[in-house]
Amino acid sequence: MPMAPATDDWNQILHFAEEIVREGGKIALSHYGKADPTLKFDMSLVTQADLDVQAHLQSKIGEMFPDHAFLGEEGGSRAIEHQGHLWVVDPVDGTAAFSSELPIWGVSVSHFYEGQLKFGVFYMPATDEMYTGMGKKAFHNGKRINARVDDQVDNESVLLTYSRFHQDFTSDFPGKIRSLGSSVAHIAYVARGAAWGALLGRVHIWDIAPGLAVLEAAGGEIRDLEGNRFDPMKYIDGRTVDTIYLAAAKGQHDQIVRYLHHVK
Repeated sequence: MPMAPATDDWNQILHFAEEIVREGGKIALSHYGKADPTLKFDMSLVTQADLDVQAHLQSKIGEMFPDHAFLGEEGGSRAIEHQGHLWVVDPVDGTAAFSSELPIWGVSVSHFYEGQLKFGVFYMPATDEMYTGMGKKAFHNGKRINARVDDQVDNESVLLTYSRFHQDFTSDFPGKIRSLGSSVAHIAYVARGAAWGALLGRVHIWDIAPGLAVLEAAGGEIRDLEGNRFDPMKYIDGRTVDTIYLAAAKGQHDQIVRYLHHVK
């Protein structure tokens, strides 16, 4: 069995990940703003951007780490190994926003080693924002970030949701409820304290893992509405996450969940 990389090696791998997502972001930007205006959702544009960015990421990772496994949203994955190194990639998270020329989308990469999530990187090209998380350190454009730990939800608190939230729940949450279009961005906003929580529904491992690494490094957690922590290895095969999860600072989940009521 190969030895785990030393700390310095992990920092080098993280730096490599930051470089390739920036490069991927430039590729995505070359497609951004070119949607067919007659289509509400230009799938051909989004698909080409997804494919081009993922091909770049997979090529770069394969060149640098030929023995590492790879899982990407757009298929073409190598055999997934639960042992050793695994890269999980979403080339464009927030495809509807991307197609509509809204800036809340990005390129995301996470890295697992021996079944453990080691780090996550998320780059938003339209706003030039980089989020990273590894161990107990999370950063937004190089500045340390932490999830908010306020005592009480109030009318200024922000709860982010998935786009079909209103079909599943009613809510008397006293603050503001918003859906901005990117699951990883939502989690990252919780990690830097811009939002109290983010509900995650109809997602996959690549929609959660990069943000999870950033959030955990910032002092947050992802739990289901019964309080069970999200286990990324349960969904490492790429199947749809079949449970609604909530990203929030530690100790804040119950305070948010009490305002959510399932639609009968």
